[in-house]
Amino acid sequence: MMMMCKFRLIRATTVAGTICAAGLVLANPPLVSNVTLLQPKGLRTAVVNYQTDGPGIATFQLKTNGVDICHSEVVRTVTGDINQFLSAGAYSFTWDAGRDFPEQVLSNLTVEVTLWATNNPPLYCAVNLVQQGGQYPVRWYGKESEVPFGVNHSWWKRDWLLLRQIPSTEGEFVTLGSPLGEPGRNDRETLRSIRITKPFYMGVFSVTQRQWQIIYGDRPSYFNNSDVYEERPVEQVSYNDVRGTVAQGCNWPINGHAVHATSFMGLLRARTGGILEFDLPTEAQWEYACRTGTSGAWNNGTTCTNATADANLDLLGRYRSNDGYIRNGSSLVAPPQNCTDEYGSAKVGLYPPNAWGLYDMHGNVWNITLDWLETNGAASSLAGDDPAGPALTSGSRTCRGGSWDATANDSRSARRGSITVTARNTNLGIRVAARADVLITQ
Repeated sequence: MMMMCKFRLIRATTVAGTICAAGLVLANPPLVSNVTLLQPKGLRTAVVNYQTDGPGIATFQLKTNGVDICHSEVVRTVTGDINQFLSAGAYSFTWDAGRDFPEQVLSNLTVEVTLWATNNPPLYCAVNLVQQGGQYPVRWYGKESEVPFGVNHSWWKRDWLLLRQIPSTEGEFVTLGSPLGEPGRNDRETLRSIRITKPFYMGVFSVTQRQWQIIYGDRPSYFNNSDVYEERPVEQVSYNDVRGTVAQGCNWPINGHAVHATSFMGLLRARTGGILEFDLPTEAQWEYACRTGTSGAWNNGTTCTNATADANLDLLGRYRSNDGYIRNGSSLVAPPQNCTDEYGSAKVGLYPPNAWGLYDMHGNVWNITLDWLETNGAASSLAGDDPAGPALTSGSRTCRGGSWDATANDSRSARRGSITVTARNTNLGIRVAARADVLITQ
C-alpha cells in the first residue's frame, strides 16, 4: 500500500552568503533570506520560497532530522528557480517528493539554500544540451551528492555535459613530468614546478559521440556501432574543428581563449549565453587535474611496471592490452569499426574515477589540449604560474592521456603526445574545460 509522503515539523534554514574556496576572500558576498518551506494541502510536494539580495548561483540541500538527504538518489524531480544563476529578487522551487520518494514519511524536513558568488561558483556545472528557446540551460550543484542520479549516470553522457571544479594549488608549487627511470619516460617529460592560480572546471568525462552530435551536428567517429555509440567518446575530431584556425584569429596563447563562432567551443559558448568561457584545458591544467596530487605514473598513486602492458593500468583505463585490441592467441588484433564497446573505445565512465571524480584520464581517447608543442620538444615553457605553452603560429598541438590503441607507456600521467591541428584520428578526442573564477552574467 502506498503511503502518503508527509512532512512533519517543517522548518527552513538558510546559508547566508557563500561557501568559499580555501584562500578566497569575498567582499560583500550575496545573501539569501526569508526561506520558507511548506507542503500544499493534499499534495506530496515541498515548495521552497526565498529571496536573494544580489546576483549569485542558488543551490539547496534537503535534510531530514538533521541528516542530509542524498539528492542523487531521491531528489530528482525539482522545478523552478534553483540550481541556476539568479539576480536579486524573490524565487521559488518545488520538489515532487511523491514522485521521487513514494511510500516514505519524512520527519522534520528542513532545507538549506546557498547563494554562491559568481567568482566562486559551485563544485559541479551541468549544461542541458536539450535546447530551450535556442539556448542550453546551465545548472549547478554544490557537491557530488546533489548531482541528480549520481555523476556516472547516463544523463551526463548523452543530453547533459557535466563539469567538476578543480581547485587552484592555493599558492603552492606542484610537480609535473616524470622522474628518471619511469618506464616509457622520454625527454619531453622534464620534471618542473608549476602553480595553478585559479580554479577551473574540467569535464567529468571526455565529450561523447552523442554530445558532439547534439552540439556540432554530425557523427564523425570511427566506432559507430548503433547500439553503443552514444556514450563512447567522440573521436576523429581535430583541434581546428574544436576551436577554429590560426587564420580565424583563434591561436592560443597569442589570441587567448578566442574561438571561432562555428567551432564546437564557439557553438557551446553561444548556446549557453557565454556564461562560461568553455575551451580545451592547457597541458598544465590537464596533468594537474589528472594527478590529483600523485607523483607516480598513474593517478591512483601506483607506478608503471611495464611499458607495454601494466596490471596497475588495467584497473584504470582502456588501452591496447586491456581490451583496446582483440586478443588472438599471443597476438593483439585491431578491432573492427562496428565492434561493441567490449573492444576499441569504451563507454565513458567504465573505469574508476580519480580522486577529483574525473573519469578516463588514462586511456580510451587522447584529450587534445590547448598548447603548442615546443619546437625542440622540451617542456621549458610549462613551468611557473599557469603555463600556457609556447607562443607559436604553426607546428603541432599537444594531447594527453593515451587511448584505446596506445601502450601502457603512452597512457601515463606525464606522457605528452602531439598532433597536427587538422588531424582527425580514431584515437583522438576532447575534454571541455572552463575558468571557474569568472562567470559572464551580463
